[in-house]
Amino acid sequence: MKKIVLLVCVGAYLSEVAAKPLTSVEVYQQSQRSVRVLEVLDGANKPQQTLTAIAITNDKVATVCDDLNGKWQLRVVSNSKSFPATILARDSQHHLCLLSVPGAELTKFVAADTNQALQSGARVYALSNALGFGVGISEGVVSGVRSQSGVDFIQFSAPVSPGSDGGALVDAEGRLLGIITYRHRDGQNVNFAIPAKWLAEIEQHDQSDTAYKQFRETAERLHNQEQWQKLAEHAEQWIVGHQSDVDAWRWAAFAAEKNGNLDSEENAWRKLHELEPASSTSGAGLIRVKLKRNQSTEALQMAHQLLSLRQEDAELWTILGQTEQLAGSTAKAEEAYRKALSFNPWQLTAYQGLISIAEQRNDRGMATQLWRSLSALNPDAPAVQFKLAEAYIREGRPARAYSLLEKLTVPEAQKADADFWKGQTLIALGRPLEATQAFKKSLQGSPTAKAWAYAALGSSYFQLQRFPESIQAYREAIRLEPENPEWQYGLALSLKDSFRGHEALEIDAQLLKKFPNDPAVWRQKGFTEAILGRTQESIKSLEKSLEIDPKQGKVWAALIEVYHRAGRNKDVRSAYEKLRGVDSAYADTAYRTAILPFEEHQP
Repeated sequence: MKKIVLLVCVGAYLSEVAAKPLTSVEVYQQSQRSVRVLEVLDGANKPQQTLTAIAITNDKVATVCDDLNGKWQLRVVSNSKSFPATILARDSQHHLCLLSVPGAELTKFVAADTNQALQSGARVYALSNALGFGVGISEGVVSGVRSQSGVDFIQFSAPVSPGSDGGALVDAEGRLLGIITYRHRDGQNVNFAIPAKWLAEIEQHDQSDTAYKQFRETAERLHNQEQWQKLAEHAEQWIVGHQSDVDAWRWAAFAAEKNGNLDSEENAWRKLHELEPASSTSGAGLIRVKLKRNQSTEALQMAHQLLSLRQEDAELWTILGQTEQLAGSTAKAEEAYRKALSFNPWQLTAYQGLISIAEQRNDRGMATQLWRSLSALNPDAPAVQFKLAEAYIREGRPARAYSLLEKLTVPEAQKADADFWKGQTLIALGRPLEATQAFKKSLQGSPTAKAWAYAALGSSYFQLQRFPESIQAYREAIRLEPENPEWQYGLALSLKDSFRGHEALEIDAQLLKKFPNDPAVWRQKGFTEAILGRTQESIKSLEKSLEIDPKQGKVWAALIEVYHRAGRNKDVRSAYEKLRGVDSAYADTAYRTAILPFEEHQP
């Protein structure tokens, strides 16, 4: 009898020990083996997004797949090794994907009892690749089970961040309860997970959802082929019978944006926002529409409202930056862009915003630093390296740009662009002959901006005083892009210096119709008229140029010379005194050539 009692006591003790919750450290040690980093890559194998995945078998993982499509490549990181992953099946209703990861040797998660009801207030832990920093853990409680768009979600308070999508929500004993979906969160500590019971049915739902699979595959194909009108029609046809399909509305919004149909785009984003009011994707889409409509006040209000729910969302910070910049609040825009990059250093639009601010301030050092950061993130992207070379040139460091381009390895398709930028650096280095050869070599290929290459060739020929070739190159640039005033100005300059002033004046007249307050055009018109002996007309043009910009030493010197020709000696003296206050070097030259000889011949 004592033995029976003893056994009962021991059994009760062991049961109590088994049920004892683990510490957060123990939960992490037990569970993190089954949680893995999931990277979304572009066609050049560059990371575009980081998510989380959980192990289902030794070579399969599951994740939330709202933003995964055939355009991206996937990679799972396990034990410091990377393994390519492919999507095996989708459960569109529950937003889940099953991925195959051959050779990964994963540790399967232990699932909680799906028959046991979740208790509000129960301790839970979130394990995920938050903000792309690797798998970490946070602690909270279950708030309840909520239904959204016909799908049940576990609401919990453990903090999550971008990158947490696909992570694990586990109980106090480290058993899997759900899969975290950051996109569905409703506030700073109001987060959701998809119940783990649906993991076992992903393949079954994938097989039964044949119609949706066909819709999705066709949409992805049209997207990859950039057939935007067909994509719009495809999405609209599906929506007729599937009004609550968030993916369909997302495709419709994207297609409308590409087609430039602002009303359809706004309607699609609004519908998506109604279906998913906490979604940053739909919110960001609506804000972009408001910006296009110049409704900056409403856009700002909405951006701040969404950020109150998603403080770590890089896309929202970027859009806030764009909104502040449009409203003229440059300092606030810069702060928002930098906040976006602190959460996602790959946020290209944030870099573009900061670069535009740097250019607006004429802060070339800041612009160069930003392009250097982008270059470090994209070392194998020649287009980014070319922009860095351009930034070095603008900053007055052409030797650094040339060194960068000399070391750069580019694919055959981009060698023409590399030659173009080498030519630009050679021009900046004062080596126009070598620059000419680089531009000609570029044009033998297929440069991205052929008109710009011809214009650059025209500029280098001009510096070599090979005016006929310069004129020919500029004319070809204008033929390709007729409305570029810079190239029309360059052509007029080459015509002037090749003694074809009448043709140059025709171009100047056209430019002045478009830019009546451009001092450079008035200046060249005055120079050309002086060469043609049209003294009075030249005086008027040069005076007009100086009226717009009085700090042009070269123009004052030219005006003094033309005044002298016209016998306007008082004006010569007056212009000379003004020139002395603008440019002493030009003033000395003007005195020796236009004033001193006149004084020496005075009786």
